[in-house]
Amino acid sequence: MSGKDYLHIWYLAQLTVVTFLLLLICAWEAVHGIVLVYRMIPVTLITVIGLVTTSWNAAPTWLKVGNRWLQAIVQPVILIVVWGFVTRSIIVRLQLPARGVVALTMLYYLVMFAPFASEIGGQLKWAAARIFCLFWWFNIVVFGMDVALPQKFMGPHTFVVLISSGAAGALAFFLLVTTVMRTWELSWPGLKPRFSWDVSWWVIAILLIVAAALIIWNAYGTGDHWYNVLFSYYFSWHTPSKMLTAKSFEAAVGEESLVRFGFLGTCLYAMRNWKNRVCWAVIVSSLLFGLMHYFNLFDQHFDMTTVQAINAFLLGLFLSVVYLYTGQLWLTMLIHFLFDWTAFTVSGTSTMAGHTNYMDWLTLLIEFIVLGGITAWMMFGNRRHVMERHANKLIGEDQHFGFRLDFN
Repeated sequence: MSGKDYLHIWYLAQLTVVTFLLLLICAWEAVHGIVLVYRMIPVTLITVIGLVTTSWNAAPTWLKVGNRWLQAIVQPVILIVVWGFVTRSIIVRLQLPARGVVALTMLYYLVMFAPFASEIGGQLKWAAARIFCLFWWFNIVVFGMDVALPQKFMGPHTFVVLISSGAAGALAFFLLVTTVMRTWELSWPGLKPRFSWDVSWWVIAILLIVAAALIIWNAYGTGDHWYNVLFSYYFSWHTPSKMLTAKSFEAAVGEESLVRFGFLGTCLYAMRNWKNRVCWAVIVSSLLFGLMHYFNLFDQHFDMTTVQAINAFLLGLFLSVVYLYTGQLWLTMLIHFLFDWTAFTVSGTSTMAGHTNYMDWLTLLIEFIVLGGITAWMMFGNRRHVMERHANKLIGEDQHFGFRLDFN
């Protein structure tokens, strides 16, 4: 059997267990007269529909299409709800220590979405559907743990940090994206520090120098006038908190998995017949990365959020060419982590408070010139050739898919 066959069996088994647990939850709530049972009944029905449709090979097309979208939207939420319910029930009913229970259930959370990604995600063929679902799954998987499991059940402070910050969820999302990208016959993420023969170490050195300068300037730059915006720095060191470090990890792993791995790979495949596919894929994926930050409007002012979104777009351009030139996702994760971690450590917060001033817009102009210029420079010569070759690899050419285990 192939790896996809094993994931199919795992999917059916997991969905069967989830259906059984939902029926138990409904029965328990009905016996105790809890009104929530009226919300759990349709949830259970959705799970049953998913189980029946997957098991029924002769299911009509309309049912398969409807189930595909129903499960793509709802099933991750159901899995998280049941995961949180089981975790709480084991701790409360069996009186087992929260530390051990949460550790074990957290480990399962990391791989819980892999069969779903293979079975349901693999049915998504349109680029727009893939991008929408990746973004939806990112928000549900990364931040759903904190909603499903109240802090009083999380155990020690380290577990509280890992769950509340989204760091553990980011790892789970990375595994989800890795699985679904292989199902779409796209690429493995570049996690080994191994560079191809045709890359130039001078180009890599320039990219790393720009990245280091950007990280330092973003965190420690204190210029308050146009004439010292590039030359005034205040290097102060604060002991980084676990929460801000974990949030930086969540942003690096989760957002790079979503944008540079998922969005960029999907755009490259959708634009595979375009003449300037690399350029357009970089722009579109970076634009999506910038627009994502408008969700911070819940905590920030519109003008400051707009600055953040444009900044993310420009950073996205730079990280995209770094990824396409090196083929190393770990490198963009590291740059992204250091960019956020240093800024969070200096400011003591992960949000941007207050309103903008002319220095914020001047900073954006400088970033546009530098990062936009680097991006444009990478689109010519042998640099473009290397990125084109890596793009071919990312969208499935010269890749080996699947694995088989044969038992005699």
